[in-house]
Parts: sequence; C-alpha cells; structure tokens
Amino acid sequence: MNPSHQTCLQVLDTLDLLVRYWNRADIPAILSHADPGCSGFGPGTEKLFQGLDQLEVFLERETEHLSNLQLSNIQIEAIGTISWVFGAFHASFAGDSPLPEGRFTAVLKGTGHAWVLVHLHLSFPGSPAIQEERERDVKAR
Repeated sequence: MNPSHQTCLQVLDTLDLLVRYWNRADIPAILSHADPGCSGFGPGTEKLFQGLDQLEVFLERETEHLSNLQLSNIQIEAIGTISWVFGAFHASFAGDSPLPEGRFTAVLKGTGHAWVLVHLHLSFPGSPAIQEERERDVKAR
C-alpha cells in the first residue's frame, strides 16, 4: 500500500496543522478538522472519547497537560480516501518537564477538499509509572 506522494504531503500538512493548533490550544480549530464520529483515547485511564463533544473535553484536558507536542518517525499508509499514520511524539508535561517518548496512531479520512481526523491514540508504552504519576498530578490540580 504505497500512498501517492500527493497523499503523503496532504496528510503530513494536516498533521502539522493539527499539532500547531494543539500547541496553541486552539480547540475550535482542531474540532473543525475532525470527523463528527471521531474517536480515540489518550495516555492513562478513562481517556476515551467518541464524537466531537467528547473530543472537545479530551482536548481541553490534554492540551493543558501535554504541551510542546512534536511528532517524529511518521509512517503513512493509505488506501483511497483513508490514511492511517503512526509514529512517535514528544511533549512536556504542563510546559515543564519533558516526558519520555510516546507513540501515536491516527486515522484520517479524505473528504475531497481536506483530510479530517477520524481516530487518535496517544500512549506511553511501557511506562505505567509515568501515566500513574501524570494522572495523580492532573487530579490534584
């Protein structure tokens, strides 16, 4: 499944745009680039979202706690108007201490004029202590 060069560039542009919006905590802009039926989950427990309303709540929480987001080692696959992407992400916790490398997967759908987010998964594999510490700090705030 070799996506075309054009598809890869469009998907990369969309991811770059979403990361810029994330780092500015521009939640309305992210929501405008998400499918109404989007779903996903973030690091830690109870981070599942489904639909734009739950995505908005997820983003309000996560953009505050995962700042300076950067994606790396991005791999793009696609068939037709569906693209799935995976790679690594780097972030800081609430703008302070850097977190260990995380992993992400995303599914995007081409609408004919844009690529929109359909599914997102962020995780810190093999780091349950980090997730537990992060959850305790979030609850304490």
